[in-house]
Amino acid sequence: MEMDSNLITKPSKKGAILSTVFYALAVVLLITAFVSLAACHQNISRQLEQGVPVQGNELAIVNLYLTSCVQYFAFAAAMVFCGKASRKIMAFKADVPEQVTPYMLNPPAEATGSDYAEEVEPEDDDTDFEAWGFREKEE
Repeated sequence: MEMDSNLITKPSKKGAILSTVFYALAVVLLITAFVSLAACHQNISRQLEQGVPVQGNELAIVNLYLTSCVQYFAFAAAMVFCGKASRKIMAFKADVPEQVTPYMLNPPAEATGSDYAEEVEPEDDDTDFEAWGFREKEE
């Protein structure tokens, strides 16, 4: 089998466009992450120059980094994953022929015999209520 006939290497046009959009979003998010990282580092450096001690503020520093830039790196990674996944999914969908299944073309089958009927035993008498002490009121 040739490498060119592999459908994963030859995605459909929709898959290529969709994955390109995801990759473009990943690039935008990475640029945003690095700009945010630089601003966060500059902010912390200025605070340290003003005499704010690092000791006792470690959690605040880590929290500032986590809230300002790490989320953009995570979203960029998610967009790269979506780009790769959409390419493979669209290539897979292009490979599978669309099949129409005739669900209700035939009339429903008639039930024959007593195999399908629920058999109910008729009750003889309601004596079980009398054993509990319940009696019908006679008027």
